[in-house]
Amino acid sequence: MKRRHMLAAGLACPLVRIASAQDLPAEIRLLVGFAAGGATDMLARRLQPLFDRRGHRLIVENIPGGGSAIALARVAQARPDGRTLGFASGGLISLIASNEVPLRFSQFVNLVRISQDPAILVVGHNSPIRTLEDLVEAMRAGRGTFSAGAAGPEGTLGHLSLNAFAEAVGAEYIYVAYPGASRVATELLGNHLGLGLVKPADVFGQVRNGELRTLAVLGEARLAQLPDVPTAAEKGINVFPNGRMLQMTYAVGPAGMPEPIRAGLVTLFRDAVLSPEFQAHAAADAFLADGIHGPELETAVSEMFEGFRAAYARMRR
Repeated sequence: MKRRHMLAAGLACPLVRIASAQDLPAEIRLLVGFAAGGATDMLARRLQPLFDRRGHRLIVENIPGGGSAIALARVAQARPDGRTLGFASGGLISLIASNEVPLRFSQFVNLVRISQDPAILVVGHNSPIRTLEDLVEAMRAGRGTFSAGAAGPEGTLGHLSLNAFAEAVGAEYIYVAYPGASRVATELLGNHLGLGLVKPADVFGQVRNGELRTLAVLGEARLAQLPDVPTAAEKGINVFPNGRMLQMTYAVGPAGMPEPIRAGLVTLFRDAVLSPEFQAHAAADAFLADGIHGPELETAVSEMFEGFRAAYARMRR
């Protein structure tokens, strides 16, 4: 119950007025807990010119490590003046749900969701697996020797999603953890891994040129960019046994931020995310950029938190 109160803390400050440009710092540091060049880093860098047009210089600082915990710890310790912000994601939510780091939701104020990404299941172009049905058959025949991997250690969203898929189809597998999606793709291309779970934006280049084959979307609908690829749900496979859990990235700041600054930052991020330029990036890379904030964002974070707790309980059975 205490954690629920923490999640709801951000709801106590409604938008009383929109801050003017003078209320916000001219220079904003955005701490990204992942290496440069990845999908999350690219989201941040695509915001830079959009912030520039609105009179604010956005400095992206990559501080990888700890599943983004190192970067977000710095955000939590920063002055709540709007000069230091961060990108949170399912990684932060999973760490808090597992009590693996001394971070709590009460240390942050949630601002705006930047993206929501479906996951896709991919194999290398040399793999004999060509369809979702082939995959299910291969995993069952492997009797626990079939390998599947994602970015992140055990307990992160990729691992839990693969667990849910394997359980739903009545198969076992060996999980292989990677530091990033690029390594997953490399291992698939080298025939060192049977299956990869990735975000579309991480591998669209390899998918388009035929190096990787997409078998299924672990989301609620087919992707417009991959109209012939079915969802797992279409095949009767429930990959959300613990509730709706889709990877998302959202901007956060340190708790205690004055309301005019918080309101101004929400407006600044939403204007950028909902701009035609950013929406074009979202369409190209197959992610949702809806810019939700306030109670809607709090609910999305809470749903993922409860999903992680339920998934961890299943793992401990």
